[in-house]
Amino acid sequence: QLFWEKRLQGLSASDVSEQIIKSMELPKGLQGVGPGNNDDTLLSAVASALHTSSAPITGQLSAAVEKNPAVWLNTSQPLCKAFIVTDDDIR
Repeated sequence: QLFWEKRLQGLSASDVSEQIIKSMELPKGLQGVGPGNNDDTLLSAVASALHTSSAPITGQLSAAVEKNPAVWLNTSQPLCKAFIVTDDDIR
């Protein structure tokens, strides 16, 4: 499925007392692309890419993905704009 991350939208992790665990805050340079994308969907996509592939994560390198993500999508990369990790992001 092309936009599989959308199936996870609205789901949250919870602890043993069923309290919802707050989602991570993503770096400002990491921006999602695609229909109805939000931070939680982007976090799922990046986490999955880190877990399932040993290839570097660069994001979607084509600017055309903004116009039609179903056509210009690199399926081996998460649904985010191309980004560079800075020292501030690591801190």
